[in-house]
Amino acid sequence: MPRSFQRGGSPVDAFVTCFDAQVFAVSACRRAFVSWMRCADVDSGAVDDLEVVFSELAANAVAASPSTSDDVRVRARLDDGVLVLEVSNRTEPDDHPPVSFPDLDDTLRQQGRGLLIARAFVDSVRMETQLPDRFMVRCCRRLAPAG
Repeated sequence: MPRSFQRGGSPVDAFVTCFDAQVFAVSACRRAFVSWMRCADVDSGAVDDLEVVFSELAANAVAASPSTSDDVRVRARLDDGVLVLEVSNRTEPDDHPPVSFPDLDDTLRQQGRGLLIARAFVDSVRMETQLPDRFMVRCCRRLAPAG
């Protein structure tokens, strides 16, 4: 498993997990992610923010998965002071998820709020289709220096 360095300079393994695309599975995985961030010495404000981001991305991945038996994959790592969180889900081969943010001026939009919420807490959000049948959202957040 790849290793990166926490804010204090000692190595920390990446957080890697997957769970069935079922809503009840999100909370246990979120708790494990929060625990990983705390072990990696991520400051408490960032932990709180990234917990919200994780919840939104995981819930979106569950909702977008074609079947509850599909897996949602999560990977997080610290990369030179930046926490990178990736969440992916399976898609149908003909399903082409949106790769842009919803119109912020559309007050009647039915979907897309989770990405807007996540975007408020991170420095960047990138969405991509991973061939042949996965969709991934990657969020990056620069962490405050230790001290």
